[in-house]
Amino acid sequence: MKILLYEPDDRAGETICHALHREGYDVNWIRDFLNAKSKILDERYDASLIEIDDCEKQGLQLIESWVRQDPKLLCVAIYREQDAEVGFHACRLGSQEIYEIEYGSLHELDRMLKRYKVLARRPQKYRHKSEEHNRAVRNLTNLINHNKPVLITGESGSGKSFIAEHIHCNKTDRDYGFEEVSCADLDVEHGMELLLGVARGFRKAVTNQRKGILAKANERGLLFLRDIAMLPVNLMDVLANVLEKGEFRSVGSDVSIEFTAQFIASCNDIADINPKKFNRRLYDILIHNVVHIPPLRDCPADIVPNARQIVEDYCILKGIETPPVIDSGAILKITSHNWPGNYRELKNCIENAVSCCANGQIKAEDLNIQSQANTESVPTDRRGKLIFYLTKYNGKKVDVMKALGITAPTLDKWLRDESIDYKLFKKKKERNSKRNNNDRDNEYSPQRI
Repeated sequence: MKILLYEPDDRAGETICHALHREGYDVNWIRDFLNAKSKILDERYDASLIEIDDCEKQGLQLIESWVRQDPKLLCVAIYREQDAEVGFHACRLGSQEIYEIEYGSLHELDRMLKRYKVLARRPQKYRHKSEEHNRAVRNLTNLINHNKPVLITGESGSGKSFIAEHIHCNKTDRDYGFEEVSCADLDVEHGMELLLGVARGFRKAVTNQRKGILAKANERGLLFLRDIAMLPVNLMDVLANVLEKGEFRSVGSDVSIEFTAQFIASCNDIADINPKKFNRRLYDILIHNVVHIPPLRDCPADIVPNARQIVEDYCILKGIETPPVIDSGAILKITSHNWPGNYRELKNCIENAVSCCANGQIKAEDLNIQSQANTESVPTDRRGKLIFYLTKYNGKKVDVMKALGITAPTLDKWLRDESIDYKLFKKKKERNSKRNNNDRDNEYSPQRI
C-alpha cells in the first residue's frame, strides 16, 4: 500500500521515511507544499502523514484536500511542537490520528497504520528447497551485487518476477523496492516518454513535468522489464545507452539524470530473442548475464513447501484465522501432478482448494487436478516412473523394485532425491488398519498398578 508523507524538515522526514521503508511500506516523501497538493489530487494513496507545524498552516490545507478526496482513507497529522489549537483543527478537518515525532515510537506509528488496515507489502517467504532453484538465486544475487544487468529466463509461470522481487532477501548489499513493467505496454505512441519521462511544455498536452519508468525505478531501487523480446525497436537503443552510460535524459530536457536502480529483464526462452531483429548492443549486454529458473516439475522438493506457503498467504489476504491443513491424499495428488503451468498453476489450484475445502482440511477431492495415474503408458523420466509404479502397486516397494529392476538402496535413494513418500501411495484402508492394530495393541497391553 502507498503512503504520502508531507514533511518539509529533512531530518524528521528522513527518519520517518527510512523507518517505514525498512518495515516494507511504499512511502512517497514530499517536502514541497504545492507538489504534495498536486500529488493528492492526481495520484492514488492509501494513507497520508501530514506535518502540521508550519506557521502558514499549509499542512491543514493538505488535510482538507485529502479528506475532500476520500474521507475514509487514513490521515495522520504529525508534529514536533504541537499547538493544541492546530491539533484540534486537524481533527475537526477529518484527521483520524495525531503522531508526535520527537517522543512518539516508530513502532507506535506502525501499529497505528496496521490498525487502519494499511499493511506493508512484503514479498512471500522464500521456501524453495531444491538445489536447482537455489543455484539460480545465488547466481542472480551475485550478479546484482556486482551491479550487472540480468536476463532471467524460464517457462511461463515459473516465478521470474517472484525471484526478482526476492533479491533484497538474499544477501544483497541493500534493500530494494520493485518497479515491474511489461515491455508490451511500452509499444504505444509516446512510449519514449513513458520510459524516460517528459519535460513540462514539450508538448501542448504536457502541462507538468512527468516522471518516466527509469526515474520511478531510481526511487524504488529495482527495474524489472517483463518480456524483453517485445520491447519496441526504437527503445532498445535507448535502453542500451542507459545501461552502458548509467544516465538518461527526459524527453525535451537537457539535464542528465543518473540511473542508480538495478536492472532485470525476463523472457520465457533465450531463443525468443532473435539477434538479427534485437538490438545488437542490448543483446551483448544481457546475453552473458543469464539466469535460468527451472520449471516446477524439475524441483519436486519445492511443491509441498510452496503449497503450504500459498495456503498461509491466501488466508492472511482473506482474513482466515486458521489456515486449513493439506492432508496426505492431497499431498499425493499435488506431488504426482506434472504442473505444466508451474508456480502460477499451483497457486491458482491451492487458492481454489482453500476456498472450497471444509472442516479445516484440504483433501484430494478439493483439488481440481485431472488424474494422470490411470494411463497405461509408462513415463520416460525417473520421477514419472516412480509415481507410475507406486500408484500401480499401491506403494509396495518390493513390486516397484522388481518393475524397475533396481535394489532397495537404489529405490530409497531415488525416493529421497525426488522427495516422494511411498507411504502416501498405500491404500487408505491398509493405512487405517495398521493404525487400528497399533491402537488395539496399546489398549490390551498390561499396565502397572
